[in-house]
Amino acid sequence: GQDAVGNIKSELQLLLPDIKIFLDVDDLKDIGALEDYIQRSQVILFFLSRGYFRSQNCLREIRSSLEQSKPIVLVQEADPEKGGGTLQALRDECPEDLQPDIFDKDWPLTIWYRIEEFQLVSLKIIAEALLLCSPNYLDKTSLPLKVTGELQIKALGFSTFAKVWASPANAGAKELAEELVTAYPSLNVSTAEEAGDATHMLLYLNEDSFSDERLAEQVQQAREDK
Repeated sequence: GQDAVGNIKSELQLLLPDIKIFLDVDDLKDIGALEDYIQRSQVILFFLSRGYFRSQNCLREIRSSLEQSKPIVLVQEADPEKGGGTLQALRDECPEDLQPDIFDKDWPLTIWYRIEEFQLVSLKIIAEALLLCSPNYLDKTSLPLKVTGELQIKALGFSTFAKVWASPANAGAKELAEELVTAYPSLNVSTAEEAGDATHMLLYLNEDSFSDERLAEQVQQAREDK
């Protein structure tokens, strides 16, 4: 994870030009003074990957951060080839006495992907966590940050008529269709016995999907009608 942490450091310095970032591989002069570096830091970032909790120096950093009540930001490696794992798998590697303070405290958490657009989102989460611990923003709980180049969330809609048919023969399709309507009110949904004027058929799949013989015939007909 050293390449990722180095990338995070350099990108944060571009986003927050006045920030001072301590990175052990760049800035550590005396391993015996590790706890002093922690004491002089405002926020501590833990980059979680497989083997992280097996490092004695990393455990020193963690214990010192917790003992000094330092705010923490968690960044989870996503790539298995780079040591990534599920949060539960990483938690299982952590000493039991440290698990509640690291994983159960609702610290800011983001996943680090090797995709630029996703990295921008992670960097914004990290930057927000850092700023919220600075004196100017202690009275805030969130900040409306925007990062140049990040993906923007836009409301989705349909430019043409769209009607989804959830067949009564497909158990679970009706409930899923109702969730879709809640998210996209402009969507039309039919739960009639036949497709009628529906433009799409919603197929909800599980191990019991085709227990009703009618569904296979309906799917075949839908494919022929498309």
